[in-house]
This record gives sequence, structure tokens and C-alpha cells, in this order.
Amino acid sequence: MGRATVLLLASATAITMSACTVQDGSTTSGAPAATDAVPKAGGTLTVGGGVDLTTLDPSKGSANTMALIGSAVYDTLMVVPKIGDQPEPNLAKSLVESDDQMSWEMTLPTGVQFSDGTPFNAEAVKFNLDRNRAEGSTAAALLSSIDSVEVKDDSTVVIKMKKPFSNLPYVFAYDGSGTAGYVASPTALKQYGDDYTAHAAGVGPYKLQSWSPGSPVELVRNPNYWNKDKQAYLDKVVVKTIGDPQSAYQALLAGDIDLMATTSSTLMKTAKANTQVNFVQGVGGDQDSIILNVTRPPFDDERVRQAVSKALNRQEIVDLATEGLGKPAVSLFPEGNPFHGTEANPEYDLAGAKELIKAYETETGKKASFTYTCNNARAATDVIVSQLKAAGFDVKLDALEGSAWLAQFFGKKYGAICWTMAGFLTPDLLPYRFLHSGGDLNTGGFKDAAFDEKAEAARVTGSPEEQKKLWNEADAVLTSRLPWVWTTSAPIGFIWSKRVHSIDLDEPGRLRYSVPSFLNAWVSG
Repeated sequence: MGRATVLLLASATAITMSACTVQDGSTTSGAPAATDAVPKAGGTLTVGGGVDLTTLDPSKGSANTMALIGSAVYDTLMVVPKIGDQPEPNLAKSLVESDDQMSWEMTLPTGVQFSDGTPFNAEAVKFNLDRNRAEGSTAAALLSSIDSVEVKDDSTVVIKMKKPFSNLPYVFAYDGSGTAGYVASPTALKQYGDDYTAHAAGVGPYKLQSWSPGSPVELVRNPNYWNKDKQAYLDKVVVKTIGDPQSAYQALLAGDIDLMATTSSTLMKTAKANTQVNFVQGVGGDQDSIILNVTRPPFDDERVRQAVSKALNRQEIVDLATEGLGKPAVSLFPEGNPFHGTEANPEYDLAGAKELIKAYETETGKKASFTYTCNNARAATDVIVSQLKAAGFDVKLDALEGSAWLAQFFGKKYGAICWTMAGFLTPDLLPYRFLHSGGDLNTGGFKDAAFDEKAEAARVTGSPEEQKKLWNEADAVLTSRLPWVWTTSAPIGFIWSKRVHSIDLDEPGRLRYSVPSFLNAWVSG
């Protein structure tokens, strides 16, 4: 028998997946007790988002900008309800791996339609998977182990593998790691092409009512939502882009929005003490970092990358910029992560950083000069820049609003850029995309054969012990070669008005990647 996914993935694969979840137990008090009120249908939920939605095309969009809307419009083939859970069938009824681990059979429901009336069936899933794994797709890296996708019948898809990938079900689950679990209407994709986002069609609990660049996104309840065991309570969801966290908070206090997420430690402390609003700190393993572009000077020299790490007094960053809510970050796997090991970035050593910079400048005749690109909402930026300058770096700060900052990252137009590695369900997802030489998010140009070998081998094995060993060896490469320099953990807070209710907000483990599900929310008053 193959390993079947019916309610939970079984045997060694399930154990492996469970081991790959991220938990740090850092829930902050302040979340309200679960309400005894009976959920009711109707009303509008207005959400403050930090970055404009630019596309809803699963093969073109990044998870961090699409997840808030995409999860509502598309739903996902698989689902991980909360941190610590294993992938479960969602839109897919089951996912069964063959005995030789070289194929997976996915069973789909019958009678389901996209919001534009197109039948949801095996052909639609194949169309999306083939499109998403094509060259140039932002979902391609997550699907790189797939050799072909075949339609067995109208409700069955067979996925043939190039090599085993034991954590494939995670790829199809809702997560900030990628968009491969979204299935879009083939009719709409073909008909509208580059204009698809204004006409996006999925099978999720909500459907797109309106979208245009620079305007709020409006969603309405999907009356034909496939999952009859769950109810979408809200009539409408409106998502407004408010880049400045303080402005978003003032909008919430004024009643202009109902819900927001923030990484501002100052704002989190303010909201926690304010009895007019509800607040909870999410659970996860988000970590802030500096990505170094290793394809250009000065970061094509490993000594300079070492100097960046030694220049950073991470505890000082925590003390001055996180209100004590953060912790120093020194490796890919933070404490509390099942993959956490002994690897660590070079620790604070100001004299050592100065020596490395001097050696680089003496040998090359070049200044250790670069621009540090970051979004303008990060409290730690000034502290980090000050520390780098103290070590002897010639640093220019380019502080940008969210969309412009993201454009610099995706356009590979940076020397060093601030970034957050979101808490991932398994390192086969986000870390693989960011750090493998073929990763679609590897904009810093890091290429290392040893890292690739370890990461690829970890995707094949079904043994949790072997996965941990291989990923720790891969992390050792990272802490030595330093394409990323870790700074601090990045707590996320959720703030919402008293009229909003949701099981997601009562259970912080459901708040992965700053995105509460609209499916579970309802409003009173």
C-alpha cells in the first residue's frame, strides 16, 4: 500500500512532516478568550495590508504579497490548519504516494466550479501544475521534483516524480512559502492573459469583486463555495493598503479598518495595553536578516560577508529596536525549531570586523562600500546601519516604501537588503527557494554545490533524523559562507477591533505568515 493522505499523512512521511513545523512557544498574553457568542452571517471586514497586491496569477506572484487575498480566492489543495499540524486534505480529497515514492495520486471532488463557472476537475489541476512548474514561474522551484502530471480521469491526477520528494504535500498546503497550492480558472487565465488579476477566478470561500492598482481589493462571499462543512460568514472583505504601521493603527482606532498585522514592537506594546482593541502575538519562527548580493563587490568577497556578521551586536539590536520582544538570530533554524542545531553566524567582534575590512581594502584597493536597502517600516534599520559604520563600512541607506523595496529585491537591484525569512513548515519550502542555486527567490546569487547537494538529498529522504542531519550540514555551509547574515527574531502582532471574531485570532498557531483566514471570521455590531 502507498502512504495515503486521508486525514493525516501516515508513517514515516507524517513523522517527517511533523518534525518540520516551526514552534517557538512565544505566544504573548493579551488574546481574548474564545467568544461564546454564536457566529452570524453578514457584514463587511476591512483589513489593513502593508503592500499593494500586484497579481493574483499563481505562476507570477510572490506568496508574501498574494497570500492575504489568494487564500480567500483560491483555497488550497492541502491545508495545515495550525503550526504543529501535518498536511491534511482540503480541496483535494486525498493524496497517495506510491510504494516506490516515484508518483502521487491526487483525488479531487466532483461537481465543483470556479467562480466564473468553469468546471474544477483534473484537467484544471493539470493545467495549473504544468503552468506553475514551467520555466519562469514563481512556483517552479517548489515543483521542480515533478516530472509530469497526468489526468487519470475527471477526478484523479497522477503526479510523476523525477525523484522522491517526501514533503510534496506541504507544497500544496496554505503557507507563506509559495502559491503552488492555488488552482486558478484555466478559462480566465487563457482569456485575460496579463489582465487576469482583474478577473481572477478560484474556488475559495470568497470571490473577487474588484481590483485595480492602487485601489482597495474587494471580495464578496462565494455562494457556491465547495466546502459545505464550513461557512463563509462575511458578505464582503475589503483590503486597504496602508504602508505605515502607525497610520494603520490609527485607522483601526478610528474604525476605518478592523484588522491588521504588524512587526512594530512599539506598536505591539501599545496595542497590548489598549483595552479598546484586541491583540495577540503570533507563534512562529520568523527571523530578520540581511541578504548579501554575492555577485557584486564588496560581497563577492567572503571576508566582507564575515565582517558584516562580526559588526552586528545582535543583543543591542534586540534591546534598542524590538522592545525586548525579539531575540538574537544566528542561523537558519532558531531555537524551538525541530531542525535547530549548533551552527551559528560569527558573533559580534568589532575588532575582528575592522581587521577583515582593512584586509579587503588593502588587497583590492577598493572601499568596503555599499547601499543598504530596506523598507521604511523597520525599527532596527538605524541601529544596524550605525553598527556597520562603526566597523568601518561605507554604508548608504536606501529606505523605501514596501512596494519599491520588494521591487529592488525581485529585480536583484541591491548590494545588501533587509529581509525576513518567514516561519516555514519545512525547510524544503522557503529556504530551498531562497538559497538553492536554482531557487526562484535566490536574488542574491548564492551558489554552492555542497549546499545544493545537502538540500536536494533532504528532499528525497523520508527519515526525519536524516532530514535534520542533512539540513544541519546545509546550514553549516550557510553560516560559513554567509550569503545571509541573521540579525534578530521577528515577532508579529495582530490587532483587531472588538467587533471582529475568529477562531484564528483565538488560537495564535493559526496566524502563520501574518494572514488570518477570512473563512473563519465574522463581525458583530
